[in-house]
Amino acid sequence: MEPIEFVIPRHAVPSDPHSGLSPLQERMLNEAAPIRIFSAPTGAGKSYAYQKGMRERDERVLFIVPTRRLAQNLAQGLVSDLMHDGVPEKKALKQVLLWTSDERQRQEAEEPQIRSRDRRIAQVRAEATRSGGGFMVVATPESVAWYLLNAHLRTDGIDPENLLDLLRLSHVVFDEFHTIEARGMGMACALATFAWQALGTARISFLSATPIDLKTTLVGFGIPAEQILIAAETVVTGSALETADMRAIHGDVSIRIEDGEGLISALDIHRTQIIDTLARTDDGRQVVLVYDSVKQLLADKHALATWFGNIGVGPAERLAVNSVDDSVEHELDELFTIGRQTDPRQFKVLVATSSIEMGVSFKAGLILMEPGHDACSFVQRIGRVARGDLPGAVIVHVTRAQLDRHAWLRQLRLDLAQQAPRIPIDRFIDLVLKAVRTRFDVSADELIQDQGDFRRMPQSAIWCAGLFWAALQRSARYKGMRDTLRNFQPRHAAVVDALLRKLEHCGLDAARTWARAFLEEAKRLRMILPKVWLVDSLGKRKAIPWHLYASTEALITAPTRPGKNDQIEVLLSGSIVEIECALGGRWVRRHEEALFPHAGWTKSFELDAIREAWLRTVKSEKRDPGLSDQQLTALEAAEKLVRLSGIVPMSTGEMVANDASLIC
Repeated sequence: MEPIEFVIPRHAVPSDPHSGLSPLQERMLNEAAPIRIFSAPTGAGKSYAYQKGMRERDERVLFIVPTRRLAQNLAQGLVSDLMHDGVPEKKALKQVLLWTSDERQRQEAEEPQIRSRDRRIAQVRAEATRSGGGFMVVATPESVAWYLLNAHLRTDGIDPENLLDLLRLSHVVFDEFHTIEARGMGMACALATFAWQALGTARISFLSATPIDLKTTLVGFGIPAEQILIAAETVVTGSALETADMRAIHGDVSIRIEDGEGLISALDIHRTQIIDTLARTDDGRQVVLVYDSVKQLLADKHALATWFGNIGVGPAERLAVNSVDDSVEHELDELFTIGRQTDPRQFKVLVATSSIEMGVSFKAGLILMEPGHDACSFVQRIGRVARGDLPGAVIVHVTRAQLDRHAWLRQLRLDLAQQAPRIPIDRFIDLVLKAVRTRFDVSADELIQDQGDFRRMPQSAIWCAGLFWAALQRSARYKGMRDTLRNFQPRHAAVVDALLRKLEHCGLDAARTWARAFLEEAKRLRMILPKVWLVDSLGKRKAIPWHLYASTEALITAPTRPGKNDQIEVLLSGSIVEIECALGGRWVRRHEEALFPHAGWTKSFELDAIREAWLRTVKSEKRDPGLSDQQLTALEAAEKLVRLSGIVPMSTGEMVANDASLIC
C-alpha cells in the first residue's frame, strides 16, 4: 500500500494575559458543577490548571493518574516548579505528596516507625500543611482504592480512613480516564455518585485527550444529568500571526504512515531525517522510537545500540523506557541508560514502549512509532511530538501483522486517504477515535438492563461501581458512614448488595468465602500479572512480566529462590542483557484457579477467557439433580454477579498488587 502523508497544522489555545490560563483551564478551577468532564488535546495543560489552583488558590487536590511513572514525574515536576519560585524544598515536599508503592517503600525504609496508613491519613486531612497553602496528592488508582477499602479500627482517637477524607478536598481528578478499565471506572462512578449527594467540597473531574461519552454512564449510575458539566478546550488552528497572544500546543506535525518490516528496518530508510533531527539547535533535537511490544524492544536492543552508536549517539545519550528497564532506579546496562529515576529530556534518543504515552516528559522533533494497541494509544503517541511552538514529524511504521490485527487501523488508513493534505487537529481526532467511542457509547436503556451478557465497557463499569459501593459499605468502620452509604445507595449497588447478602447468609461456608473474594476484587482495578525478578551473578536485579518469564525456556529451567514480598527471583549465570535479547519463544497462556460458591472447590481456566469458561461451568453445575436449595441459591447469585460485572473471584491474591505498574 502506498504511504499516506499529511500535516496536522500548528494549533494553539487562547490564554488569559493575567492568569496565563486557557478558557478550559479557568473552567476547571471555577465551575461549580460537582461532576465535570473535560477534554483537550495532548499538551494543552490539563494537569497544569490544578497545579496552579494548588499554588495560587490554596486548593487541596487529589490527582489520580494511570501509572506510577506519570505520578512520579508530575510530583517531581511540581516540586521543582515550587522550588524554582522560591518555596523551600522542605515545604514543597509537604505540599506535593505521592501515593505509589515506590514512594511507600521509600518512606517505610527511611521512617519505619511511621505506618503508611497514618502518614496518608495525615496528608489527605491536611495535618501536614496547616502552616498554610494548598497541596496536591498525586496517586495511582490502586492506592486510592486501598486507602478507602482497607480502613482499620483505631484506639488512638483518630477516625479511620473514610470516603469523607476525599470529599473534603477541593478537587478529586481522574486524569486520562479513557485508559481506565471497567473496574477502575467503577471506582470513579461510585466516588462521583457519592460526591454530588454529600456535603463535601470536592468537585470530581474527569480529564482526557479523547472526547468520549462518559455522561451516559454516570447518569445511568444515578447522577442527575444537570449535575454534570461537559466542556472541551478551544483550539485554534493557525500560524503564529493568526494566533497571536495564544499559547501554542504543537507546531506543524508532518505524519507519514508506511508499511514495513519493523522499526529496525525503518532506521535505515529514514537515516538522513534522524541525523538532521539530532542536529537541530532548538528543543526538538530528540528522536523517539516507540514499540508496541516490550519483548520486541528488548530483542532489538543490541541492533538499536549498534545503529545509534554508528551515528555517534553513545549509551549515555540514549535512554530505554519500558516496564522492564523501569524496574531499576538508574544505571547503564551496557547498551542504554535505563531506570525510572532518569530525566528523559536529557537524552538525544529514547527507545520506548507504551510507557512513554503518559508520564514521560520530553520534547521530540521526530517520532518513529508502531501504531499502538488501540486508537487512543495512536493519538497519545502522535501528541507527544512537536510540543510547544516547534515543528515535528511522526513516521508510523506498520507491519502486515499489525494491520491484520487492528480493524481500527485498516479503517483509519482508508479514511485518511480521502482527506486533504492538511488535517486540523479536531478533525484528525474525530477520524481516529471513532473506534474508541463505540467502546463507551451505550444507551440509557442498555445501562438499566440486568439481563444478558455485557460486552461494552460502560455496561460492566456500572456494575463494578455497584461492587465498589458494596465494598465501601462493608469496609466502613463506623455506623454513621455505613448508614450514609446505605441511604445514598444507587440501584446498581443495591442489586449487588442483595446478591452478596444471599451468598453471605445462605448457610454455606463456600458461599461466604466466594462473597469475600468477590468483594476483594474491588481493590483490583486492573488485571496486572505478577512480575518475576532476574538476578545475575553480580547481584544486579531487573523485573520482567510473568508472560516473558514463562515463555522463555532458559528462565523456567533456571534456579529460583523466594524474594521479598513473595517475589520470585530467577538466578542467572550470565548477564541480564544477554537473556533479554532471547526472551519469549514458547507459547504460553496464564491460568488461574477460579472459586465456586456451592461446594468449596476451584477450577483452573485460561485467564483471557475466564468469565465465559466459569459461566459455562456454572450452567453445567446447575443441572446437577443432587444440588441442595442452598447450593442452587449460591450458584444463581454468584452467576448473576459474574455476568453483570465480568469479574470472577480467584483463589489467589497474587495479582492484587498495591499500586502495581502497568505492563507494557
